Amino acid sequence: MYEIDISRFLALHNNSKFLRERVSEVPGLHYGLMYPMHEYRTGRNLRMSPIYPKLKEAGAVFGQVMGYERPTWFQPTDVYEGGTPYRIAVTNTFGKPPWFDYVSSEYEACRESVGISDYSSFTKLELWSAGDEVVKALQYLCSNDVDVPVGSIIHTGMQNEGGGYENDCSLVRLAPNHYMVIAPTIQQTRCKRWVQKHLPKDGSVSMADVTSMYTAICLMGPLSRSLLAELTDQDLSPKYFPFFTYKDMDVGFATGIRVMNLTHTGELGYVLYIPNEFALHVYTKIIEAGETYGVKHVGYYAMRALRIEKFYAFWGQDLDTTTTPLECGRTWRVKFDKGEFIGRDALLKQKEEGVKRMYIQLLLVGHDEETDFWSWGGEPIYRNGKYAGATTTTGYGFTFKQQVTKYSVLAHDHPNVLILESPLQSTNSPWIVLQVCLGFIQNLDEHGEPQIVTNDYVLSGNYEVDIGGRLYTAKINLHSPNLPSKFPDKEREAYHATRDKMVNEPILRVIP
Repeated sequence: MYEIDISRFLALHNNSKFLRERVSEVPGLHYGLMYPMHEYRTGRNLRMSPIYPKLKEAGAVFGQVMGYERPTWFQPTDVYEGGTPYRIAVTNTFGKPPWFDYVSSEYEACRESVGISDYSSFTKLELWSAGDEVVKALQYLCSNDVDVPVGSIIHTGMQNEGGGYENDCSLVRLAPNHYMVIAPTIQQTRCKRWVQKHLPKDGSVSMADVTSMYTAICLMGPLSRSLLAELTDQDLSPKYFPFFTYKDMDVGFATGIRVMNLTHTGELGYVLYIPNEFALHVYTKIIEAGETYGVKHVGYYAMRALRIEKFYAFWGQDLDTTTTPLECGRTWRVKFDKGEFIGRDALLKQKEEGVKRMYIQLLLVGHDEETDFWSWGGEPIYRNGKYAGATTTTGYGFTFKQQVTKYSVLAHDHPNVLILESPLQSTNSPWIVLQVCLGFIQNLDEHGEPQIVTNDYVLSGNYEVDIGGRLYTAKINLHSPNLPSKFPDKEREAYHATRDKMVNEPILRVIP
């Protein structure tokens, strides 16, 4: 019920001047045709990161989320007198979008060279205490184990009593009794409210919203380590700076940069949390050094395509307050043996009884990108001709399209499962995958009541997705795929965000 939850707003949404401008636009939308990726045109240029002017000069076309101007893609433009014009993202089609080619080149940079993206809109909280009170509080709030070594990053849910996601976040241990929480942009109010509600009433744990204190710049792609190494004296090798850890670094002439070894999309890369006064300097240094590596600006749409191919779920798009970790391949992130936490009893019960829906990735077959309608989310999924669920988020399979004819085989036991592996001798595979859909499926009986869903049930079905009244055959994945790359990275290949291994499995598999 997020759409009617008042905690999806910030105080700025109650500004009377903002409301008067925005309300002039809203009524007309009820009578208009709502295209995908709709953007409001009123109440804009409200929250902007310090590097916003530079991004606009670089050709950014902007979307807005929680008042933040966020680049959706970058499109070269003539420079007019007075500077590069401000442009709002527009899709205005249910087919191939006008921004496709720009996003394609940005996606390629992230997969094969290096891209730079503005993550500043992400929610950022800090929690601390004099003693270990903050550790105990977060152990109760989070389903993962937060008592990890200083410098570690974990991905965790904050569940409600029913086991559903109230928040899905990354937790950084800055010091023994000091943590930083990185959460989705749309979670800024509800995350704060949920955490505050469950902190000790004696005031022993302090919390601050530092969202507006830091500019977050993400470097992603196989050349990101080499690029960052040009700007810091820190050793960035995996031995000294492994995946899912953080370090305070000097970058350029700036100090106190919190550098996280993760990207939220599965690519090799880093997120730099930069005190705002240093943001423009660090950005400029990255662009200057990045010329050697062909650094390319990257917008939100390319990041979305990357995470959909990697089978990464996002809160508010794939996950909500009714979704549990057991339903979306994240059982391994739930540490039942650490002690009591919110939602533990509900999750233990579900673990014992089984889940009644399951998160899946569908690869559509036979879709013509030029003439067919595209999937945009909310499309019905059919199993063996019967309705079984709906898509949540969808995207174009850039890597799947390039590699499926070279690297795909059908699983011997499950003929509807497409597996990416080493190149085959023959490249005559008939499957051309263009659309990738994430979603949930159920096992509905003759009365429409959901029954237990197992891996075997999912993998044994024949699937179709209905896009605009036309059915497309779909191959199914239950786990994050290893996508082929010219620059394979063992750390990232070892990490599968969506999988069904049990609670004691380490985050990373050992790869020889």
